[in-house]
Amino acid sequence: MTEPPTKRSLPVLDERAGEDDLSQPMAFPYMVGVYLAINAVEDLFLLVEGPDCTYMKTQYVQGNHDWMSTLTSVSGYHRIANTALHPDHMSGSREEHLSEMLSRMAGHPEVPALVFTSMPMAFITGADYERLVTGVSEETGKPVFHVPGKSLSGDWLDGYAETLLALATQLDLEGGELDPETVAVVGYLHDRNEEDHAANVRELGRMLDAIGLRLGSVWLSGQRFERLRDVRNAGTVVSLPYGRRAARTVARRTGARLVELPLPFGLSASERWVRELGEAFGRSDRAEAFVDRELARIAPRLEWVVPFLFQNARVGYIGDPHLCPGLADTLEMLGATLVTALITNRPHHTRGLAEQLGGADLLVFPRMKAMLNHLEGLAGQDALRLLVTHNMGIMTDAPILELGFPSHFRHALYDRPFLGFAGALCFIDSMANAMRMREAELAMRKIREGGLGGLLG
Repeated sequence: MTEPPTKRSLPVLDERAGEDDLSQPMAFPYMVGVYLAINAVEDLFLLVEGPDCTYMKTQYVQGNHDWMSTLTSVSGYHRIANTALHPDHMSGSREEHLSEMLSRMAGHPEVPALVFTSMPMAFITGADYERLVTGVSEETGKPVFHVPGKSLSGDWLDGYAETLLALATQLDLEGGELDPETVAVVGYLHDRNEEDHAANVRELGRMLDAIGLRLGSVWLSGQRFERLRDVRNAGTVVSLPYGRRAARTVARRTGARLVELPLPFGLSASERWVRELGEAFGRSDRAEAFVDRELARIAPRLEWVVPFLFQNARVGYIGDPHLCPGLADTLEMLGATLVTALITNRPHHTRGLAEQLGGADLLVFPRMKAMLNHLEGLAGQDALRLLVTHNMGIMTDAPILELGFPSHFRHALYDRPFLGFAGALCFIDSMANAMRMREAELAMRKIREGGLGGLLG
C-alpha cells in the first residue's frame, strides 16, 4: 500500500496576484447570478438597463446549464429583456424611456412581478431607480423590485444574493401567521430547474419531517412568484450560505427565529444540520434516531469502494466556496484527500475557508493561465484521481465529475440529489463511477497506443 500523499501549502491568491497574467479571470459575472435567481422563480421577469448583449448572457443558463430553463421563449416574450442602451443615450435623460418600458412589462397579464437592474455604464450615472420602480409599481399594481447593479465589484454569487436580498427587503410580507412547526429555508442556490435541485428540496423536507417539522418555503426553489410570500408563515428561518443577508432580513421582518446552518453537503454537514435543528426545537432524540437510521443505511454500501477505490486517492476541486468544505469532509471520511481547491469567485466569499480545508492548496479567483499552470503541476506520478469541478475543469486532462454552476455536460432528468443523506450517497456513487470510467479510458488508451501488449505490460 502506498504512503498517503503529503499535503503541500500554497499561498491563497487574490485578484491582485499574478499582475503579469493577462488571461481571463476565472469567474462568472454579477449579472449571471441575477439571471440564475430569475430562473429560479418560474414566472418572474427581469428588465436590464444595458445594451442588447445582456440578452446573450441567458446562454450561460438556458440550454447549457439548465435544460428546463424558460428564460427565453420562441413566442418572443422573454423573461429577460433589456433597454438596448447605447453610449449615445448616456448624456440625456432616460427616465421617460425607462418608465415606459417598465410599465409595459409590468402591465403585461403574464407578468406577476418584475425585477429591474442595470449594467455599470448605466448604474454609475446615479439615476433614481428606486423612485422609478416605486412609481411603476403604484401605476400597474404589480410588485417591481430594484436590484442594485454591482457588476464592477461583485461576481455571480453576489448577483444571486443581492436578488434574494431585494426580494427579502421589498416583498410584501404582511398578514402572515407564524407557525412554530414550519421552517423556511432562505439562501438555497437553485441554479437550475432539473431534478438534482428538485430532489435537494425534497431531501431538505425529508430531514425536517424526520424531526417533526414542516418545510414551508425555500428561497429559491423554482416556485411561482406568489409562493414566495409563504415565507411569512414560518416560525423559523434557516439561513444557508447563498443568501445570509436575505435570511436575516426575512426573519427580522416577520419576527421568525433565525438559525444559521452550513450547506448540508456531505454526511458530516447533514448530521450537523439535523442535530442543530433537533437541539433548537428540543427534539434531539428524534434527530439522533434519524441520523442513526441514515448512517446504518448508507455505511454498508460503502464497504467495497472505500478500501479499493477511495483510499489514498488525491482529489481536486474547482468551483464556488460553499461546496468545498462538504467535499473535503466527504473525502476524508472515504480515506481520500482534497489536495487542491480552486475557488472561481472573488476573495470576499472565501473568508475562513483556508482553515476549514487544512493543508489543501487553495487558489482564490485565479486567472486562466494560473489555474491551468497549477493543474498541470499536479500531473505525473501524483496526478489527481478525480477533479470535482464545474465546466471550467474540462480544459484539463484530469478525470472530472461536474458539480455546481455551471455544469454543461452533466444533467439530472431524474431524482438525483447531492444534499442531505440521500445526496451524500448519490454524490459518492457519482465520484466512484467517474473514477472507474477513468480507469477504463486509460486502459483503452493503452490498447490504442500499443495493442493488448501495451495493456498487459
